[in-house]
Amino acid sequence: MLGYIFKIDKIIVIELSNFTYSVKSYYKSYVNDTIEYKNKHFNQKSVISKMQDEIESNKHYRLLYETTKEKLINLQNRFVITNKDINISYIEVLGYDTLNDFSKVILKTNNFKDKKIRALVTSDGFSAGIVLREDNKIISYLNTSENCNYAVFIGKNNAPGITSGSQNSNIIAIKHIPIWHDVNEGDEVITSGMDNIFPYGIKVGIVQKVVSDSSTKTAYIKPYIDSVSYKNFYILSK
Repeated sequence: MLGYIFKIDKIIVIELSNFTYSVKSYYKSYVNDTIEYKNKHFNQKSVISKMQDEIESNKHYRLLYETTKEKLINLQNRFVITNKDINISYIEVLGYDTLNDFSKVILKTNNFKDKKIRALVTSDGFSAGIVLREDNKIISYLNTSENCNYAVFIGKNNAPGITSGSQNSNIIAIKHIPIWHDVNEGDEVITSGMDNIFPYGIKVGIVQKVVSDSSTKTAYIKPYIDSVSYKNFYILSK
C-alpha cells in the first residue's frame, strides 16, 4: 500500500525501461558493428574478386570501343575526305531473316525510315552487300545473295557489270558485262559509283572465270571477304 501510495512501482517501471532500452541499444549497436566488421574483413575477398572481374570486363569493353572508334576514323579518312556527302554508321547483325538463307540478315537499327538502298562495308573497307528496309526491318542482302545488286567496274578498262550473288557462297557473279569489253582472270573488281549506292572505288574481289554468251559476259569473282562470317559492319549513306 505504501508503494502504491508513494508511486514506487512507477519509479521502478521507469528505471527498468531505461535499463532495458540501454541494453537493447547496446545490443543493436554491437550486432551492427559485428556485421559491418564481418562484411569489411571476412567478405573482403569476394568483394575484391568481384571488383577485379568488373575491372577486366570494363577493360574489354574499353578496348572494343577504342578499336571500333579507330576503325571508324580510318573509314572516315578513306571515304569522307573524297566523298563529302557520305555518312558512316556502325551496325551489328541481329540474326538471319530466314534460317535457310545465310546471305540475308537483320541489322540492329531502326534509324532508316525511307526505302533508299545503302552500301554495307566491312571495317577494313571492303564491299559486303546492300542495306534496305523491308517490312519494318532493316535488312542486308550480303554479297552472296542473288538480290544483292550494285554496279561495278572490272579491270583497268573499267568494264561495267552488276553483282548478282551466286549459289556458291565463296563466289560472286558479275552479270550484264557488254560482250565487247575485255575481261580476264585476275582482274580486280571495284564499285563504280554509278548506282548511287556505293561510292567509287570500294574493292569487291578478283575475277576467277569469265563466261560469254551471245550478247553479254558473266564474270565469276572471289570476293576479298566472306561477308557471311561477319557480325559487325558499317553503313555508308549519301
